[in-house]
Amino acid sequence: MGGFVSTPSTLQQPIETTNDSLRPSKLLFNVTIHNSLGTIKVLMLPEDNVRDLIKAVLVIYDKGKRRPLLRDTDPNCYHLHYSPYSLQSLKPNEKLKNLGSRNFFLCLKPRISSS
Repeated sequence: MGGFVSTPSTLQQPIETTNDSLRPSKLLFNVTIHNSLGTIKVLMLPEDNVRDLIKAVLVIYDKGKRRPLLRDTDPNCYHLHYSPYSLQSLKPNEKLKNLGSRNFFLCLKPRISSS
């Protein structure tokens, strides 16, 4: 159940290297979207944040014309979790290098009903 590893064109930038430390220039993340088959694999910079990862995953999913079609492609409508069983979502401004995992679960935020 593999997939393509892609980097959105907006995130493809040259990386400056320094000799004083050997850090990975990009990290590979696997994100499963609720109700979809397989994972989205995306390369991101360690300095990017959770919001950037959500946006990149949605762009790749939509560009790949994957099924089922997403009800909404606005990154602000989604939460990123460590797993489908985790109730706590990650903070949008959290740096990817600080997360401690490379596998995540993306789901729509619950709708607020106005009653």
